[in-house]
Amino acid sequence: MKLFWLGILALSVAPALAGEWKIDSAKSQIGFVIKQMNVPVEGGFSRFDVHAEFDPAKPEAGQFKVEIDLASIDTGSAEGDAEVKRPAWFDIARYPKAGFVSKTIKKDGPGRYTVSGDFTLKGRARPLLAPFILTPQPGGGWLASGRATLKRSQFDIGGGEWADPSVVADDLEARFKFLLKP
Repeated sequence: MKLFWLGILALSVAPALAGEWKIDSAKSQIGFVIKQMNVPVEGGFSRFDVHAEFDPAKPEAGQFKVEIDLASIDTGSAEGDAEVKRPAWFDIARYPKAGFVSKTIKKDGPGRYTVSGDFTLKGRARPLLAPFILTPQPGGGWLASGRATLKRSQFDIGGGEWADPSVVADDLEARFKFLLKP
């Protein structure tokens, strides 16, 4: 009888792990850290969309697609927000969105994965690797949290007077936490 109930439980949980997930935007975030004059500056985006199809048992069959509304940037100051929207930075008048589309997802260990794909910003697509941890949440769902390093020079971000990496570092650390619900 125990095997019967274990089988029923396994069948009921399997659909919850596979398939498409919905993001809980209120409990999810995309942020970044970049050094300006060697001082870490944190910021983030308040509007983004995530499409996730993922089964931890079959990560290679999964897919992630992320779209970021660049106008929703928060650098911690109104002056900083206005500056990074200009052509030398994100040029949001011409390029209002940034995005990531996965190509592969591989399991690195228990609860640990790496997603690789193309990140597009200012019309330039570049390969990106993002290791992440997948943690089951009480009440269902998963928290996917990870980081990736981007080089702003690869996307023509912060050109002109800002191009010198001693003023603003070339490396930018992107951070994400996505609460995914069935």
